[in-house]
Amino acid sequence: MLTILAAALLVAAAAEPGAEAASVAPIERGSAEAKEPTETAQPVQRQNLARPKKRKGKPAVAGVININRASEAELRLLPGIGRGRASAIVERRQQHPFTSVDELARMKGMRGVVRKLRKQLTVQGDTTVHPAAEAERP
Repeated sequence: MLTILAAALLVAAAAEPGAEAASVAPIERGSAEAKEPTETAQPVQRQNLARPKKRKGKPAVAGVININRASEAELRLLPGIGRGRASAIVERRQQHPFTSVDELARMKGMRGVVRKLRKQLTVQGDTTVHPAAEAERP
């Protein structure tokens, strides 16, 4: 890179009117003049930015939800199930009711949610979900 810079200086000096090409000597590699001045690099200090507060999420619930009978609103009570997943569950069960919770897990994007909520999901019986008391919360 330095040789390119030196060559550019030579060309620029030769292009200037009244400048003598002999007054500009090429800088050889390894000479003291070829070294660029080095500044002591100061470490970049990161600013202590306030981190966004962690979302508390949905309140804990107790009981079970029948995925074949629950409304979208009831499904959305569960952590990890929002508007999109709730509507996808309702659309899927209208076409073909779930025979097991594992069928729900085979839906796109539902495996991890089902793994976490397996104790609260069922395909038979009534929906009995309600806010969890402090003693019931994990």
